Amino acid sequence: MTTEKENNYYLKKKRILLRTFDAALTMGKNVLVAYFGESKYKELSTTVRNEFEILIPQIPYIGGDDNPGTESLIFNVILLPLLQFFEKEGLDYYEIGKVTYDLFEAFYKVILLKDNIFSEEFINGEKERAKNSKLCKYADDWVFDFIKSDGKNFTFGMDYSECGVHKFYKAQGAEHFMPIVCIADLAQAQAYGYGLYRTQTIGNGAPLCDFRYVKNGSTPRAWPPDNLPEFKKK
Repeated sequence: MTTEKENNYYLKKKRILLRTFDAALTMGKNVLVAYFGESKYKELSTTVRNEFEILIPQIPYIGGDDNPGTESLIFNVILLPLLQFFEKEGLDYYEIGKVTYDLFEAFYKVILLKDNIFSEEFINGEKERAKNSKLCKYADDWVFDFIKSDGKNFTFGMDYSECGVHKFYKAQGAEHFMPIVCIADLAQAQAYGYGLYRTQTIGNGAPLCDFRYVKNGSTPRAWPPDNLPEFKKK
């Protein structure tokens, strides 16, 4: 049973969340205007902001500020009304994917990488998070194993057996967007200059997501995604 504090977590942050949404839309404005034009962008801005506001009380509590996954979850809740708007505008799946990937690239040009993901401190933190995730304290959280380096092909890895974003999208009847949503990780890795590869993701119907990170590696542009091993939406 969730506490009153947990139930009110996002509502208390509503003003901040809406400002975060507005900032994300500003980052993506040039991309969206290029696709839709200035007039349609204004309509989009109002529509998707209203839809995001409706979603705020539906975001599941997974530990709040104590869980780094909360930030990822919020980012993807912000993304959902945009995806739904694109779909309602009649864009096909690949058109939705292309504009969304362009948005990812616009976001990660502005959003700075907070942590050195190859530092001892970060890796030790992820090991602890992986262990704690098995306690399943919050049903809508991620569950994963930390994977040690094989000494050759990758620096470290994560095998996710449950994904907080996938759970939320599925609950919203939006699971079909997940193959597009998943490649945000690859766009992020490309922007920040490290290697990331996967052979499968839960969002593409697999039983797990097998992230493998490579220090001083590179990640190629992931759109179009047809040659990605993980991508199953053919």
